[in-house]
Amino acid sequence: MRAAVWRWGVIILGGVVALTLMGAGLLVYLVHRIDLKPEIERVVENATGRNLTIAGDVGVSFWPVIGVRAHEVSLANVPGGRAPSFITARELDIGVEIRPLFEQRIEVRRLVLQRPAIAFEVDEAGAPNWVLAPQTPPPPTPPPAPPAQGEQPAPPPAPSPSLREIRIEDGEASFFDARRASGWSVGEVNLTTAITHMDEPMRLEGRVRYNDADLEIDAELMRPGAVARGELTPLKFSLRGELLAADFDGRTIASSGELAGIVRASGPSLRRLAAWHGAPIPGEAGFADFAITGRVAMGDGVIAFTNASFSVDRVQGRGDFTLSNLDEKPYLSGRLELMDFDLNPYLLGAPPGPSPQTAAAAEPAAAGAAAPSAALAAVEAPPRAVDVRAAQLSTAAIDFSGLHAINGDLEIVTGAVLVEHLRIERARANVVINEGFLAGTVQEIRLYRGSGRGRFEIDARGPEVRIVQDFAFTNLDTQRFLTDAVNYAGLEGRSELSVHLRAVGRSVDELVSSADGRIHLEIVSGVLNGVDLGGVSTTIRNALRGELIAPQARTPFLGFSGTFAVFDGVLASNNLRFNTEDLRILGLGVIDTSRRRLDMRLSPRSPQGGATFPFSVRGPWWELTYAADLNGRVERELNGRVEGIQEASRAAPAQ
Repeated sequence: MRAAVWRWGVIILGGVVALTLMGAGLLVYLVHRIDLKPEIERVVENATGRNLTIAGDVGVSFWPVIGVRAHEVSLANVPGGRAPSFITARELDIGVEIRPLFEQRIEVRRLVLQRPAIAFEVDEAGAPNWVLAPQTPPPPTPPPAPPAQGEQPAPPPAPSPSLREIRIEDGEASFFDARRASGWSVGEVNLTTAITHMDEPMRLEGRVRYNDADLEIDAELMRPGAVARGELTPLKFSLRGELLAADFDGRTIASSGELAGIVRASGPSLRRLAAWHGAPIPGEAGFADFAITGRVAMGDGVIAFTNASFSVDRVQGRGDFTLSNLDEKPYLSGRLELMDFDLNPYLLGAPPGPSPQTAAAAEPAAAGAAAPSAALAAVEAPPRAVDVRAAQLSTAAIDFSGLHAINGDLEIVTGAVLVEHLRIERARANVVINEGFLAGTVQEIRLYRGSGRGRFEIDARGPEVRIVQDFAFTNLDTQRFLTDAVNYAGLEGRSELSVHLRAVGRSVDELVSSADGRIHLEIVSGVLNGVDLGGVSTTIRNALRGELIAPQARTPFLGFSGTFAVFDGVLASNNLRFNTEDLRILGLGVIDTSRRRLDMRLSPRSPQGGATFPFSVRGPWWELTYAADLNGRVERELNGRVEGIQEASRAAPAQ
């Protein structure tokens, strides 16, 4: 029994081998009946309108397809093209139908391009080289005549030729745009597709390698024939890689490279993605995980987003904006609305926390409520306690490299923003960035229950950064503002503040120490904490005894005002006015913000007039001393210093 099974098995196997050899011999015989090289060239040239050259041998192929194999194949480029050929292939395997070979014709069903090089180009007039057209397009088919009475209807026309499989193996593709003298290339191209009909969907799947990273591609083109004719056609595609996941659903005109539709893209690091694409973002902090969703239109080197939602690190927003390349640098224009965010990681080089999406995935929010952002929590937080002995201005270098990463012209609307300890509740500004220079006009800024407007400039084009500020604020919460701005929490009240400053430096300490300009401050109906100013006699007696200052002391006042000239971070004024119900105090003084030192002369008197008893207040902010100045020695010294600072401030060059 076992011997019979083996015998039949050998017979069947021998029959299969014999049939295979007979089929192979028949294929060789049929192929060699045809002059293959000119026939293949003729078929391709008629279909594409381009000359096909087969420089190598042509023979029979049994793998990867059954049919014909041609070596050293090239398809001509458009006249005047940059590359000599549109497509070159080391080997072209053509899968053919067997039956048409008996009629000495070739009917192609499969194509496999081994190690091809495809050169996509757009010339200076914007014409692409990938639009192919038959040399002699077939005439339109007339409608069939109605059948005569008693005659059977004619059968429908045979379907148009189709390719069951098209494969590119280990290829490379390049793109060059003569309008911008720029392009890209990809290698290790392995793609598979099929064309069943020129007006039926075509699916493209596979993998390419770009800048040493693999990308998985899955695309669906609804009307391949429209691509060849340069017409509009629906398109879906997705890209998946280590640094990018992107999906597109829309339409395209392949002849011009235009796209319009819905895009969704995300990745773990915008900084790494930009460097991989060849446009690195300067600096080291921030620009990690990102996501964007919106309607996009691409064409002529411009990407326009409409109603887009985006997030980078912990910064979220939406907007309508366009992204293009100008002088080989990204150019961003449009309108952005940013939610609450902390700017310090980008200024001071500290890594930002994970994005809200990442944080939500790692630690679910409490049921029924979303956790507020750090910036918004900071805006709503009570004034911080300040130890003026320990409080120091930051000497860490501020990272302005982001101003060199991109140029643009933007309208920006923000929610809460945290800058150092300063909290902005809302702002609306127009900003222009050009090669490291930023100029902004702030139409509205709300902070510390007040509002303001003004302009600013940041010039980071040289080794030192130059900053100009010109702002006016009204109705500020003075205590919270001064606490966060200059670490001083002794004044309460509503204030009016105008700031006109210029500064040079790389850190907060350097910028404050180099500040020049003018500051005007008015406070209405406030409280001076830590100081007890009674009547004239009480004030003078307490000052001379060193009892003027006490931790729980408070002095309500009707108004305070002063205009300060600023030079090298030192404020000087000779028109200080401080009024309480019992006192009118005139003063002059110098405030050194870098050394945190106060030198001031005050002259109190009663509202009804009478004699004054001037005294001085001097020393570091945390250890002030008081002394009488009846002979005017301190007044003369401070007048000289104030006038010198005022003159230097006026003479300081605009920066």
